[in-house]
Amino acid sequence: MNQPEQYDQRIAHIMAKIEALHDRKFSFSCGKWPPVWKPPMREEDVAAFEAEKGIRLPEDYRRFITTIASAGSQPFYGLLPLRQKESTVEQPFPYTLEHVLYFLHMTEEEMDEFYDEDTSFTADNGLIALCTEGDGMDSVLVVNSLEPDTYGTVWYYDLANDCGIIPMRDKETGKPFHFLDWLEYWADRTAGLQSTEYFSFSETVQLPKAPDNPDIMGRKMGWMESKAADNRFPEVLELHKSGNHGQESADGSSLKRQCVQ
Repeated sequence: MNQPEQYDQRIAHIMAKIEALHDRKFSFSCGKWPPVWKPPMREEDVAAFEAEKGIRLPEDYRRFITTIASAGSQPFYGLLPLRQKESTVEQPFPYTLEHVLYFLHMTEEEMDEFYDEDTSFTADNGLIALCTEGDGMDSVLVVNSLEPDTYGTVWYYDLANDCGIIPMRDKETGKPFHFLDWLEYWADRTAGLQSTEYFSFSETVQLPKAPDNPDIMGRKMGWMESKAADNRFPEVLELHKSGNHGQESADGSSLKRQCVQ
């Protein structure tokens, strides 16, 4: 079985899982439920995008958008289309699986430099957005990287809440998610939810060991009590656990509401 056939087989398996959720009812589903999918992209249109940007899309994602759907109403507020106005995919992604952006592991000076208007903003380079959960919490796909192991991986992107950009990983193996891993995780996780429950992709984040520096923001703010602090996500960053989630309005603005009415 060649690689496209392997992708087709796995995609069919995942889509069957999603179809099995068709009659489920959820109090909170973000986008339209059951999922509605837009027609796939034409191969020539994808090839034109790649030629224009000087990249090659990750094969599993590429196969999905050319054979199944170019976009859709799920996960969360929906799978986003390939062409995005703010996308700078022609420039390489500045982080790697071992070098992530996590604000609580940065010093105040490093954060000031990151947000300095005179400093070139590169954090969006090499990425396309897959979906948003609202409140600035997004899933992004690395489509341009100088690091082969980083290329094609899916990351949790949250600058709005001073979190960072961190790869999603399998909880048991620690392997980073690729597009089909991400999509299947959503399908499996959704299948296990009760009607009033919800989750966030933030739960897939595994933080690297904190730097041996007493001046990083996490320690100065009291989130990390000592150098031996573990890699758990601070509760303040897990907005879902407090019952708040972003709701996209008709004009695309983000509103907060209580998840479980």
